[in-house]
Amino acid sequence: MKAISSCLINHPPVVGTDKHSRSLVSPISSLQTQSGVVLAISLIILLLLTLIGLSATQTTALEEKMAGNLRDKSLAFQAAESALRAAELSLPSIPSSTYVTAGTGGFYLDNNPIPNPIPSATAILTDNFWSSNPHATLPTPTGLGNVIDANPPLYIIQKLPVFCPVPCALPPQNLTPYKITVRATGGTTNTVVILQSIKAI
Repeated sequence: MKAISSCLINHPPVVGTDKHSRSLVSPISSLQTQSGVVLAISLIILLLLTLIGLSATQTTALEEKMAGNLRDKSLAFQAAESALRAAELSLPSIPSSTYVTAGTGGFYLDNNPIPNPIPSATAILTDNFWSSNPHATLPTPTGLGNVIDANPPLYIIQKLPVFCPVPCALPPQNLTPYKITVRATGGTTNTVVILQSIKAI
């Protein structure tokens, strides 16, 4: 009996069969695997946030340029309207003799002989016409800012043939039409607005 009991006592225990021995090894390897995944996900999120920030910056810059261009166009249009009204109000006081020589002071006559004909509608739209042909300048400040007052609007007045309205009044009242063309710039010289109007007096 003693030999049997000693044999049982000296028998080595079996390792790896209980639940506690298995649970001590698996959490360590699991934590090592998860730490690499978190780093990769963090980098991807950081990249996405960077792209969103760059896109927002570009959109803001584009909208700022659009707002600036719209402001320049508005200033140029207001300056052109100012010059147009001033030129219309000055018509009765301009002597008819000023239209005899083509382009004198920016005044043109419709029947001027070559080489000084009335400017064509296409020529008036070009920058070359305003830089190389006579024109009038708005004499008073527009009140739209120093930039526009430093580059005041330019204009020309074309005297058109006399006509009688249909049906003609009795006695006939002949009217002289004048075509006014104005060129104005906005906050920058690259923004150009050209307006025209016809007024008969």
